[in-house]
Amino acid sequence: MKLFTKTMLTVAGISMATMAFAADPLANTSWQTFDEGKPKGVVKITESNGVLTGKLVSTVSEKGKKHVGMTIISDLKADGGGKYSGGNITDPEKNKTYRMTATLSGDTLNLKGYLGPFSRSQTWKKK
Repeated sequence: MKLFTKTMLTVAGISMATMAFAADPLANTSWQTFDEGKPKGVVKITESNGVLTGKLVSTVSEKGKKHVGMTIISDLKADGGGKYSGGNITDPEKNKTYRMTATLSGDTLNLKGYLGPFSRSQTWKKK
């Protein structure tokens, strides 16, 4: 009986640790994007094997509708403490990809895209 109890506690502990590791706060969330303060679109972020990806799921502009379904965030990884790096972000209208970092703070996601020494920031709100 002791062996059974110890085994069950070990299995439960491993299961809980695995669930805690896999539960990135960005996984399976949707974000309202903005451009010059105006709502632009919605991006759904998913996680697979510790890598975050974001797809454009809706847009407010007619010309942007052709980009719905496009992956615009790729290869983003958690650094801990709400910080993310190593990713790429694509501007669908210009079809240009930039290196990116992100910082999660509550219901706000601050993104920064880099092209050489230049950068541009955006703030997205959780939907």
